[in-house]
Amino acid sequence: MVGSRGKSFRVKRRNSRLTFVVLLLLSIVLFLGSRGYDDGFRKSRTEIEGLGATVLSYTTLPIRGFENFSSDVRKRFRAHSENEALRQEISRLSDVEARANALAIKLARFEKIFGVDAGSGIPERKIAARVVSEIDGPFVRSALLNVGANSGVTEGNAVMTIDGLLGHVIRVGKRSARILKLEDLNSRIAVMSKESQARAIMVGRNTRFPQLSFISGASNWSDGDVVITSGDDGLLPTGLPIGTVTISDDGDYNVILYSRQSYVDWVWVYPYEKIATPEENPIDDNSSAGSSGVSDGETVQSPSDQNFAPTQATDPAPNSTEANRPQ
Repeated sequence: MVGSRGKSFRVKRRNSRLTFVVLLLLSIVLFLGSRGYDDGFRKSRTEIEGLGATVLSYTTLPIRGFENFSSDVRKRFRAHSENEALRQEISRLSDVEARANALAIKLARFEKIFGVDAGSGIPERKIAARVVSEIDGPFVRSALLNVGANSGVTEGNAVMTIDGLLGHVIRVGKRSARILKLEDLNSRIAVMSKESQARAIMVGRNTRFPQLSFISGASNWSDGDVVITSGDDGLLPTGLPIGTVTISDDGDYNVILYSRQSYVDWVWVYPYEKIATPEENPIDDNSSAGSSGVSDGETVQSPSDQNFAPTQATDPAPNSTEANRPQ
């Protein structure tokens, strides 16, 4: 009994050793074969992967069809709700348009009565231009336009994107121009709050968010206020959208620019005509005196003086009856 157990133990031990040796030799052969036939293994693996991809594409066709069908159903339900929202928006905008037209008519009447122009000065003419970034320019945040003086661009013109103000023109060539962005350290723009009409100067800091400085009535500025150009500096027209106000933890009034909400590729240049400064010699005294035929030192009586100057009293003419009265 003991001899049979010892014999079986030796057989198991010999078999386990043999199995270990066979597996070790097989692993060595596979290792050497993979190193010697990399191209063959790679080609076969590629063929197997391609065949597997083809099989999987056909087996997943029903699943993809069901997914597309469910996506179309969801889109149709979403389109119905969006159409309802658009109808309500159109109705609201129609009322707003009617009110705006009525206010425009009333404003035109007031302008005619008082003889003033209360318009914002935003020009209706726009010059489309392509904008590219400037890397080695004299400013940190500037850009170049492919239009210049030949297209009617002048220094100081506002440059607008679809979303809002991007900057203003600071140098003009014949066929190109350089603009200074609102984020640049050298940018200074007079702005105001659309809600409270509070004034401030928006200063660039070479960061993503310009800052409001020289604020008039800080209590009138609130988080989320819409910032527009005020036109107080005489450089830009009034009412150009810029961004919204965000108040930091330090109490700084930063501006989130509308122009940074999308990629800028094409812009519009507004050829705004600034108010001209008075001339140094608006009237030439010599030319005006010679043209009027009045010599130096001669006094000219104005029409008002002629109308209201007192006349010299004269004796009344003798009455015909008194002349013929008998003595």
